[in-house]
This record gives sequence, C-alpha cells and structure tokens, in this order.
Amino acid sequence: MESVINTIVWAAIIQGLLLGLLYIFSKRHRSRANKLLGFFLLCFVLEALTMWLPFDYLGSYSVSQYFDLPEVKLLFPVLFLNYVLEKLGAVKNYRTFLKFHYILVFAVMLLTLPNLILFAVSGESLRDYFSWDTISNVFLANQYYAFFLTIVALVISIKEVLRYQNKIRNAYSDLDMLEIKWLWQFIFALVPITFMWGLELTRIAFGGSGMSVFVLLTWAFIIVFIYFVSFIAFHRKNLFEGVPELVMNDEEATEQKNDHSGRDFKAMSIELQHAMESKNYYLNHDLTIYDLSKEMNIPPRLLSTCINQEIGVNFNEWVNNYRVEKALDLLQDPSKIHYSIEGIGEDAGFKSRSAMYTAFKKKTGYSPGHFRKQ
Repeated sequence: MESVINTIVWAAIIQGLLLGLLYIFSKRHRSRANKLLGFFLLCFVLEALTMWLPFDYLGSYSVSQYFDLPEVKLLFPVLFLNYVLEKLGAVKNYRTFLKFHYILVFAVMLLTLPNLILFAVSGESLRDYFSWDTISNVFLANQYYAFFLTIVALVISIKEVLRYQNKIRNAYSDLDMLEIKWLWQFIFALVPITFMWGLELTRIAFGGSGMSVFVLLTWAFIIVFIYFVSFIAFHRKNLFEGVPELVMNDEEATEQKNDHSGRDFKAMSIELQHAMESKNYYLNHDLTIYDLSKEMNIPPRLLSTCINQEIGVNFNEWVNNYRVEKALDLLQDPSKIHYSIEGIGEDAGFKSRSAMYTAFKKKTGYSPGHFRKQ
C-alpha cells in the first residue's frame, strides 16, 4: 500500500511540475495569469518535495527541517488570489494588498539563504544559533497566517467573481464572458484542502504532534486538485485565455450612481428600444453598454438602470433577446435555408455558436435547430 501511495504522489508531483512549466513557458498562451498559475502549481511541487523526499540530507545538509528549503505556504493564497483577480481584470483593486504580501512571502522564503550561508561557512544552521522553540514558533506563526490568508483569498475571490458576473450582465452583450463555471470549480476545489489544513492546525494548537490523518487527507485533495487543473487545462480554452478589460472603473460608476434626478425612465426605455430596433446595434458582436452610451449620449449607469427597471432584464439578456428574434427570422427565411446555424448566428449578432445556443435555450427553451424551416 505504501508503494502505491508513493507512486500516486510522485506521479502527481511530476504532473504538477510539467503543467506548471507549461503555463510559465508556453509561447502560444503567454500571459501574466498563466505564469501566476504555473508558479502556483510549482509551489505545490516544492512543498511536496519538502515532505515526500525519501531522504533527509543532501550530502550533509538537512532538507527535512524548518527553513532548510524555501518555505512557500504563504505563496499559495497570494498566487491563487492574484491569478483569480488577473482572470477577472480586478488586480488594480488589490494592488497594495498583493504587494505587501509578496514582500512578506519573499522575506519568509529568504530565511533559507542565511541557513545555507551558515552551513557553507561553519557547517551549522539557524537552529544552532536560535533555540528550537524559536524556530518552531516562527514556522507555526507562518503556517497560521498562511491559513488565515487563504480564507481571506477565498472570500475575496468569491466576492470578485460575483461582482464580475454582475458587471458583465449589466455592461456586456457577449455571453461567452459569463462562461466561467470552471473558475468557480477552481476556487471551490481549494476548499477541502483548506478545510483539512485547518483541522491539522487546530490539532497542533491543542498539542498534537507527528503525522496525522489530516495531513494525508490534505495531500490527497492536493493530488486531486493537480489532476483536476490538468483536466480542465486541456478541455477549457478560457483557462488559458484572459478576459477583456472592464471599461468602466469603480470611480466612474460611483460618480454616475446618483445621477438619476429628473430622468424619465419610461420615455428613455421607449427611445432605447426604438434605437435598438431601427439601428440594429445588437448586430455588433462586441456591443457593450459603453458603446451604446456613446451612440445614445446617455451615461452608462443610467442606461443600465433604465434597462433593469423599465425593461426588467439586464443589458446582456436584453441585447441577446434581440439577437434571438433576428436569428428566428433568419431561420424561418426560405432564402436562408442554405445557411448554417453558425452562419445565421453570426448574422444575428452572436459572437460564437455557444453564445447563440445559450441565448436560445434561455429565451425559448429550445436549440436553434428546432426552429429551422424544413
């Protein structure tokens, strides 16, 4: 059984190493987000090596004690959060927070450097200059803070994904931008790892020592996580791709938030619907509320409020309903019988086949092919 476990662990370590290097050095999918994810996976690899190496010494240098190798636990939540924020285009809102913790992370990791220097010069280590309790307490303080930071990172990630989805629904017409189920899965895949880690830290706080079942379960979930990321990496193209930069920043939104006085939203909604029907703005595959704002000379915030309150849907659904109606007309047009479903979708304003099918399912309950004139 032990040999089977070791085989599974080392297979996952190698898988994480290869996938991490792919994300970091891929020329085809070069991006800051991919590099962050690559380093995140390599942290798991380094942490695994400190625990699962079958030997305790390289020559006469210990690799099994505190700070003998770089301590990377603080890097887990920082890289995780940075990656999620990068995918959502929200890094700027947490730049100071991230910068502070990167400095803290590298300060902790650099504790290995004096350890190496001391060993090279005198054959001793930090444990020979400080008491074991001191080194142990520093290590545990780092552990507990890393765990606390992981909880914070998960909460911020969930908050920002919800914020992103709300903003897309009210400002962008591209349905593909809402296809981020994989990102939710990525976030929640860390929950069981964090939970087991918390149980282990609780056990230690109450005087526990040595290897526990919580540690083994934590690594079991880490192995599953590595294979899960490997799976979605080759099945979800948007794991590699970034998201368009959100045009309207929070400051602009705040300034416009209260600019509703004297507005006749009923009249505005009639004007909006007339403009959409007469000028076919929905045929623009990348239409945003900011584009429509310029055309209508109405602030984006007011447009969004009007659509939500008077028309009763968000911007995304409103625009795609027009596209569905246009596609239905084309599907019933005998002169378009030679057009493919994808071609009709493109002519109706849909950016992709998946966006068209999603909009049809939502509005009609059927796929576009159901309405094709025979």
